[in-house]
Amino acid sequence: MATQLRHDDILHASAAPVRPRLTLVPDAGPYDDLERIAPGVASRGIHPGVLKALVGCYAAMLASFWLFFARDAAAGLVLTVITVLMIMYFGLIVGGILLADSPAPGERQRSFADFLAGPVDIATGVVSGREAMAQIIFLPAAMLLLATVGGVIAALSR
Repeated sequence: MATQLRHDDILHASAAPVRPRLTLVPDAGPYDDLERIAPGVASRGIHPGVLKALVGCYAAMLASFWLFFARDAAAGLVLTVITVLMIMYFGLIVGGILLADSPAPGERQRSFADFLAGPVDIATGVVSGREAMAQIIFLPAAMLLLATVGGVIAALSR
């Protein structure tokens, strides 16, 4: 006679200790375990201020488009499509940030000055915080400058 396991025995036998995790959406179902705790990410990862600067550059560029180029209904339609695409783009970035490695509970986030002077782990090795920030911010800042200069030229040529 074989021993039969009851359903309750299986549930209690496989129960692992539950670690606290960030809950953005209650009852997220099969997506509950997407957060990954990575000790050390607060001291060797990208500072949140850099990500805010990235979003700020793109938001300022979009604002300059609306300020300088929204002259008629056709331009407004094009700018509306661009705005929707940028919202989708940043939705993907925010989703990626939420799914990225998370600091361990209680781990202190380093200051922005410490980030700039300290190391940052990237896919190809280790770079300084200044190098990482330059890699992330240079293109959006150049695009913002180009959009602003182009907008001023367009506004002056009317």
